[in-house]
Amino acid sequence: MLANKTLARGDTVMLKTPILLAHRAFIERTPAADRHFLLDSVTSFLPAATSKTFLGQMGHFGGHKVSDIMATNSFQMDLGGGVQGDGHHYGNFPEVSRYNHDCRPNVAFRIDGLRHRTTIVRPVKPGEELTISYLDQLGVRSVRQHRAKRAWGFECGCSQCSLPKKLAAASDQRLMEMEELERQLSDIGAKVTVATVERFLKLYKEERLESKLAGAYTTAALNFNLLGRNKLAVKYAKLAVEAGTIESGPETGDVEAMRELAADPKKHFTWRGRL
Repeated sequence: MLANKTLARGDTVMLKTPILLAHRAFIERTPAADRHFLLDSVTSFLPAATSKTFLGQMGHFGGHKVSDIMATNSFQMDLGGGVQGDGHHYGNFPEVSRYNHDCRPNVAFRIDGLRHRTTIVRPVKPGEELTISYLDQLGVRSVRQHRAKRAWGFECGCSQCSLPKKLAAASDQRLMEMEELERQLSDIGAKVTVATVERFLKLYKEERLESKLAGAYTTAALNFNLLGRNKLAVKYAKLAVEAGTIESGPETGDVEAMRELAADPKKHFTWRGRL
């Protein structure tokens, strides 16, 4: 999928509802013969054009076609409505399956209720490919490669995974350092300075993790406030709100928490908590 115009961070690319929605228990627990029959029955009721779009998706695992499409291309959705996973479903969005994977994508996605939203996370030029990440971007290359091969049957060939050996090792080292700094910054008893937070943010920038910034900005905002740096706390709380809205939605708990911090850092419970 290619951009046909210049796009900026925050621009919405797609907002789609699922063509097919199936309860997780039905997919995972129903005997195969019954599941296949019911899935075929459901898809037979789709309008011709919709059915063609749905059945045109690629599968990976083989076997029953509709089951393979659902297993390969669906997104987990929680529609609420109870406990013990009662609201867990798999939703299929054929248009979204057109996105190729990249470990450093230029598009983030989130699911709001029944809607799958994709949003630009860094400037995109006309003709540039639009990508999302199927994987945990914070994993080192070997972990990402293993996951891609096991879940989708492909060796990731994105620019990040195709780095020369020396550069790939440096990237893995940054990711491991980020994980260690995350633990340090989450420990109220750890020795943390402004330089610690700045190093953490620098590593995120160097790793081009524009679709995973909400957590980093939230951690930075909280720690700057713990260190009594209210102006920096407000700056990164606002950035966390912007990133969190893109990645998770405007009404999530973390976004609301960062709005509160940005509004009055000195009244926040974290104020000067490390001093």
